[in-house]
Amino acid sequence: MYQFIELKPNDIISTQKIFAMTNNSSPARCSLLSVHENVRILMAPIWNKRFFHSLFELGVYLGKKRLLYEMTSPPPLNWQTDPLLLDLKPVPVASWRTLNDLLQNGDADLKQKYSQQPLWNIFGVVVRKIDFVNQANNPSSNERVRILTRMPFLPLDYYRELKESLEATLWATAEAGRNYFYKSALNDASITSWKKRLERYLERKSIPLVLVRIQSQSWHLLNKRITKEQKILLQSAKGERSTIPLVLTEKLVYILGIIDGDGHLKKHMFHIVDYSREQVKQLLSFCQELFQVKGDFKEGKTGNYFLLFINSKWVVRFVNFLTGHTFGRKYHSLREPLFLREQRWSHFRGAYWRGLFDADASYRRTMVFSSISEKVISDLQQYFSELEVKFRVKETFPGISMYVYSGSRQKVAEAIGSWHPEKKKELQTLLSRRRNGEIEAFQGIRTANLTSEGFFDFSLMDQRITVLQMGDLLKQFRWENNWSRTELANSLQLSYFTLTSYEKNRTNPPLQLVQMLASKQNMNLMPFLHKNNLCRFGSVKKVKLPLRPSKQCLELMQYLRPGANHAISLETNDQEVTTKLNDFFELKITDPAINRLYNYVLWTFLTTYGNYQTVK
Repeated sequence: MYQFIELKPNDIISTQKIFAMTNNSSPARCSLLSVHENVRILMAPIWNKRFFHSLFELGVYLGKKRLLYEMTSPPPLNWQTDPLLLDLKPVPVASWRTLNDLLQNGDADLKQKYSQQPLWNIFGVVVRKIDFVNQANNPSSNERVRILTRMPFLPLDYYRELKESLEATLWATAEAGRNYFYKSALNDASITSWKKRLERYLERKSIPLVLVRIQSQSWHLLNKRITKEQKILLQSAKGERSTIPLVLTEKLVYILGIIDGDGHLKKHMFHIVDYSREQVKQLLSFCQELFQVKGDFKEGKTGNYFLLFINSKWVVRFVNFLTGHTFGRKYHSLREPLFLREQRWSHFRGAYWRGLFDADASYRRTMVFSSISEKVISDLQQYFSELEVKFRVKETFPGISMYVYSGSRQKVAEAIGSWHPEKKKELQTLLSRRRNGEIEAFQGIRTANLTSEGFFDFSLMDQRITVLQMGDLLKQFRWENNWSRTELANSLQLSYFTLTSYEKNRTNPPLQLVQMLASKQNMNLMPFLHKNNLCRFGSVKKVKLPLRPSKQCLELMQYLRPGANHAISLETNDQEVTTKLNDFFELKITDPAINRLYNYVLWTFLTTYGNYQTVK
């Protein structure tokens, strides 16, 4: 005699229930059968009361008789077929599908969905198919099956409703987990094993996002919560938390521009470089506000730049998805994010370019943007054309520069602007200048940049500029204080080998170190330089600089006019004047007909202490 049992979606039936319905004794062990769609079960009489627990893809075996069932639902959800996973197959990070790729090469439905809601599928952003197949270097190591620890976790002390939902559906979730990870690096066919794994995660109050994805009720609860809060809270297996925003904001798009300009992505973190401490502190506060991460910044080795570090694997994947900014060498992949060209998000376009300009533009003498990426330059040309901004493009090693004509600077300032504390001031100063029919001419010395003793204040110059002929002075200072080379090196926060290189004049110390040495002798920088006749400086090219203003200095400075990109225009063809310039600054101008020279140290001196104003 046969018996039919009709089940509805989301019903769960145990073998205990099956035995009870067929008037048989309950077996010693039982399994669960979860139902995704309507299922018709054909129940055969049980001849052998002993139950052998075996679950196969086609059914359940009870003793020698087979329990046949007809399933009308699609195959169980699997990581290889999951529609939310973006990559078509497991590929390295450089080949991951990004938002740019989906908008450019996706089908019509995907393009429409992602153009309207770029962050609707956060699961596909933070989980990639390569995560399911990665193995340890040693094939025999157990590390190859620990792929769940690489997944993003959900803190159940925050998402408490998920814990209750998962506890109520342990067996069904365990079976779904077994199916989802089939043929992955974690190919565990035991449902009991998956149940125990789930129980451990629930006990720790932290569960991989993937195990919520496979349980429909829990997944629905999570989506409802994150849609309301417009963010998702994730943590690593070690408990390090970060928040991923699910709504685009001006600050977020600005940070994307900064990262594309001065940032670098690594597997678990990204860092940003900038010369301004105030800018780095501002960017840190933005990242803390957006991603709820701790972050940190430190001074660079040479003391003239700062590094901002943000540690979060999920934030890195989030940035990679939105911008296409790849890991490691980035310039071939950089371009304006395509979603910004959608009408719905075009008002954020200026914020992105503001970030890129704050990273890679200059407003000191003119408005110029430089990049190694040809795609970025091409995208900026298109954006400027839409704004009706006039510009010229020039190849400058090792990249390309775009110069904005003076008549279009105001348009760029209104559309893009600046949030960089120092570049914002430079931009305002640049906009206040008028160049129509006027030129800049030397009007004397900026007295505000002189010390009380009447010296030029070299502490205002770039501290990377090195001071020549310091070797003997460092040795003398060490001998006078009866210090060993190691003791002096520690006092100046140098390595032993760096100090040795300075003392033997193989390399030259920067102004910052010379200022530190002067303070140890209770002297200010300029009297120290004057006392020791230190007036030759270098970066790439060497030059002699006056320490005080003089009549000859003022006379010769009027023939030198600093321009863009550290260029200095020579405002004379007189051989006699050229000879005086060569002698005074120790330059090598051989032909007065060549009316431009490049010397970063002299350019910095002129822009710092020269007062150049527009005259008709």
